[in-house]
Amino acid sequence: MPSYSRCSESRERDRDRRLYKRKRSRSKERDGSSECRQKRSSRPEKRRDREREKDRPKSSTPNERIYAPADVACELGGGNINMAQLDKKTVDWLHEKINDQVSSKLGDIEEIIRERVSAAKIDMEKRLRLQIESELKEEMEAIQRREDESKERCLNMERALIEKIKQLEEAEKQLSDERLQMLESKRLFEEKRIELDREKEILKKNEQQSILNKGGSQRAPIRMRLCSGK
Repeated sequence: MPSYSRCSESRERDRDRRLYKRKRSRSKERDGSSECRQKRSSRPEKRRDREREKDRPKSSTPNERIYAPADVACELGGGNINMAQLDKKTVDWLHEKINDQVSSKLGDIEEIIRERVSAAKIDMEKRLRLQIESELKEEMEAIQRREDESKERCLNMERALIEKIKQLEEAEKQLSDERLQMLESKRLFEEKRIELDREKEILKKNEQQSILNKGGSQRAPIRMRLCSGK
């Protein structure tokens, strides 16, 4: 409802302005023919006004010589109209007309200001929207770029970890093979040691037996001699 009333008021003001322009153009046409007569008739009026101003005391109020606006003066026949020379009814009508024109112009100015404020608001919202969209786009691109970099780092770390695991498995396998070789070498060494101990024991027994055998062969002749001596 407020927007409709404003639109209707605006249309009424436009219609009043168009009517006023038509009246003004007609009055200008009429004034064109009577301009010379008005100039001739205005000269003695101005002279009389100057004489009245001289006769008036200096303490008179300055608003006694107030001229109506040009737009209002045109409706009254053109020329400068001294409001101090008009009656109260005409002055009231002039004041009402002036107030209407001022209100109309103020309404037009307010409407223009509202339109400009609305246009500036729309333009500012558009600029802010574009700025926010640009900032969001840059932020999303930065996030996507950081995400891609993080994925690349994770892939590199995963590949490096897989390579290290592979190296560890190979090292563990190599250590296992070396351990098996060491166990095999230890087993062979233990077998050789046992064999050597066995051979050593056999050799020791053989030496003892040979010593015993040698000792028995030397004592027998001695007994024989003893027997022969008896």
